[in-house]
Amino acid sequence: MEIRTASPSDNGDISQLMYSSGIELYDFIFKTSDKTAIDFIHYEFLSGQGFCGYPNVTVALNDQRVVATGCFFDGKIFNSLIWGTVKNIFSFYGPIKAFSVLARTRHTSSVMRTPKKTEIYLSNFGVDPNLRGTGIGSKMIEHQRNIAEKDGYDTLSLDVADNNPRAESLYTRLGFTIVREKVFPKKAANIPLTKEMKMAL
Repeated sequence: MEIRTASPSDNGDISQLMYSSGIELYDFIFKTSDKTAIDFIHYEFLSGQGFCGYPNVTVALNDQRVVATGCFFDGKIFNSLIWGTVKNIFSFYGPIKAFSVLARTRHTSSVMRTPKKTEIYLSNFGVDPNLRGTGIGSKMIEHQRNIAEKDGYDTLSLDVADNNPRAESLYTRLGFTIVREKVFPKKAANIPLTKEMKMAL
């Protein structure tokens, strides 16, 4: 298995894998009457900018096919990722619909915070459903943890939905602990309770 930064020419369901990490939240923010959240993720991935832009995506490949994704970033690049995504929202949805999408993004601060400069945050973590439980997710996180330690970071963090106990169990086995629970403010969106988990490096 190869683990590396993504390339726009990679084969695999990359957008679907990232989408699977938070279906309810992605749909709430990016789904419109004529576009799906996966459409936007795919657009952003190829743009090379924003949270889902390929330079910010780490992939695991099996037989030259992407079978897992994860976005690992710190507080030093957080603002540039935000502006990249804002730019993509305007170019993808157009100036009128973009404002309604941006209005929905303001709720994400309740479940996603700015990481510290010495902290690596993991998002968009998804593994091929047919390969879950085979150790790919563990290897990917351990790979990035080793890099973070060598680069002098002191914390690895992530958020996991309360309706995903299998993922929470994996993170716990790897050494993450729950530090707080976060409730999405807009109840009508049906976003599940989120648990913030951290690991000291």
